[in-house]
Amino acid sequence: MSATITPALFATLALLVGSQSSEEPQWISGRIQDRDPVAAFLSWDFSSVILRATCHGEAIVITYYGDGVTPHDAPQTILIVDEASFDTRRVGPAAYEIDPAGVAALRSGEWVEFDAPNEMGEAWYLGRADALKRLAATCSDGEQ
Repeated sequence: MSATITPALFATLALLVGSQSSEEPQWISGRIQDRDPVAAFLSWDFSSVILRATCHGEAIVITYYGDGVTPHDAPQTILIVDEASFDTRRVGPAAYEIDPAGVAALRSGEWVEFDAPNEMGEAWYLGRADALKRLAATCSDGEQ
């Protein structure tokens, strides 16, 4: 019997085994099979994953799950760090690679947003996104 990990199941598992920050409880981080670093942003009620970021070489790939209302194949997403916009490149049905300038901005920036289609029609406010910033440092330093 094969099991599929859905965004809701991933969120539940992540809450049980992931590292959470008390200042940013919607962010969790950890490693997949003790190997690949991952950071995930959960919905306000922790019932689903909004986005999950992983290293792809020195780049970061964000898988965008949306808010249950939007399609998983958003035509374009934009990373916003301290009000500066960085394009992403679609690399899969719901996967977007952050360009090198965006990864560099994550490492030095303060406030992060992710602009992708959603029910509210505005960018996701991700806060300081320390888990995502640590992932950016890990990917860039090749410490995977």
